[in-house]
Amino acid sequence: MSMDIETLGYRWKGIYSPYLAYQERDVVFKDGGAYVIRGSTPQPFALGQQDVILKGHLLTGGVSVGGNAGMILHSNGQSGMEFRFMQERNGTIAIKLMDTLNCGSYTASGYYMLAVMNGGDVRGWGNATGGRLGCGAGDYARAKPARVAFPPGTPRIVSVKSNWLDTFYIDEIGGLWHSGPNSENASGTNSQNFIPRKLNGFGDLGSSTRVAKVFTGYDYYGSQHQGCIDSNGLVYMWGLNQYGCCGWGDSNGSMYPKVVPLSVRYPIKDAFVSGGTYTATYLIDIYGRLWTAGQGGSSGHNYDQPFHAMFMPWGEDKPVKSIRTSETDAHWVAGSQYYRRFCVVLENGSLYMWGDDSGQTNGGWGTGYTGDIWTSSALFPYKCLDGVIDAFTISGGYSRSVALMQDGTVKATGYSGYNFNGKSADTTTWQTIGAGYLEGVVKLRCYGGMYGATAMALRSDGRAVGWGCGANGTVGNGLGASGNLPNSFVMLDRKIIDFSTSGYCSAGDDIVMAHHFLTTDGRVYTTGAASNYMNGDTLGNARNTPSQIIF
Repeated sequence: MSMDIETLGYRWKGIYSPYLAYQERDVVFKDGGAYVIRGSTPQPFALGQQDVILKGHLLTGGVSVGGNAGMILHSNGQSGMEFRFMQERNGTIAIKLMDTLNCGSYTASGYYMLAVMNGGDVRGWGNATGGRLGCGAGDYARAKPARVAFPPGTPRIVSVKSNWLDTFYIDEIGGLWHSGPNSENASGTNSQNFIPRKLNGFGDLGSSTRVAKVFTGYDYYGSQHQGCIDSNGLVYMWGLNQYGCCGWGDSNGSMYPKVVPLSVRYPIKDAFVSGGTYTATYLIDIYGRLWTAGQGGSSGHNYDQPFHAMFMPWGEDKPVKSIRTSETDAHWVAGSQYYRRFCVVLENGSLYMWGDDSGQTNGGWGTGYTGDIWTSSALFPYKCLDGVIDAFTISGGYSRSVALMQDGTVKATGYSGYNFNGKSADTTTWQTIGAGYLEGVVKLRCYGGMYGATAMALRSDGRAVGWGCGANGTVGNGLGASGNLPNSFVMLDRKIIDFSTSGYCSAGDDIVMAHHFLTTDGRVYTTGAASNYMNGDTLGNARNTPSQIIF
């Protein structure tokens, strides 16, 4: 192909001479190539090259560049280049992961994970049966994320919460939505919902009520329990009501959201519900006072309590921060299936516990004492530690506990199986673990059943540390080993800002769990078990190190 450059506004002037006068856009032969006069200076001339320099397009000069499969290289409109997915994926990043903390110590979510995207939509992968991913009927499992099918006009979604099999979403104006199989009347709409259905307008939950938080509970021998708190501090619960745990004055369940009477008198700022057979609900009012209802041992009242009653044995002047529970399997002894323990962290950092500690391995209190402490005990409730931000305890006959301390370190006590207590031997006192690794910790999550347990911690510098049972690659250190001390980082070379967990942790290597990490650039990486493709592996293989989920 030949081209007359004069038709493009350029003029050919032959061999360059420094003694001749040239005009703008004159083209000359110089140093073995063509040059164009720009600003009185000869510059290398190739049609379009100046646009490359001025507009940020890319000339690789023969150097290979690449991104992930399906990505296209684009100018980012500022000063550099980036790879992007085309069509609806273009520029889409994750900003929040589904919360799977269910108050108990055994389960996270039923083999699935969802992420809130920067556009306000939600995408999920893993087990889709029953509608838990909200992407329609007929789905069983998805290795690649599917868009949750909210109806047109739905406000941006700001948070997602799992209760093992059922999923709840809150939009930016406080609307509460559900998708899932309606296990034990968990939906609040008296229906299974394959795509999200709004709860506002059902039962006592007004059509314009602004929901602020959803709380859920589920554990080994348990049932699904759930409720929500609105912007005025009113609490609504629905589903099962064993031992009167919902505080309605009876033990009858409700298919629809029903106001908890106590919250009419005292606005509530936070709530927790144990997910075990012996269920109780724990409400923290705006003054930090704890109110409990449900089974006598679990509620701390020594008798079944169908209405919420104040429970502040450490003193009404010491506000409560959080509650964690454990009701896990101990089938090694046939007559003692239901081992339970409860821990309360106060705002001042004190940790109190009560419940079982008489199994095959003791030491869960961390104070040298190894007996049970129920409401009839003179030691009830038992103060175990000071300087605590968060704590988790696991029963099941192999007692163990861990605590995130105010100085960013982690302490542990009890059973050493799979190195969960950070040691190679059982302990009965609290000891700091993971020197050089568990430092500057800002988030801690632990799961376990009979004698298996796994933990994950996020540091302020964006690195994560996993330890305990690492079967199926759960701790993400590349080894896939059964037992792991807290002496290695998750093998991810990006800064992590949050993580969440799916699956469950039970006895020994019977761990079907995956950890999901959100990084500063809006990417999600997953490590662990492949059940229902919850780790994103299309071949159903476990992942020993984090791999990216492609949205």
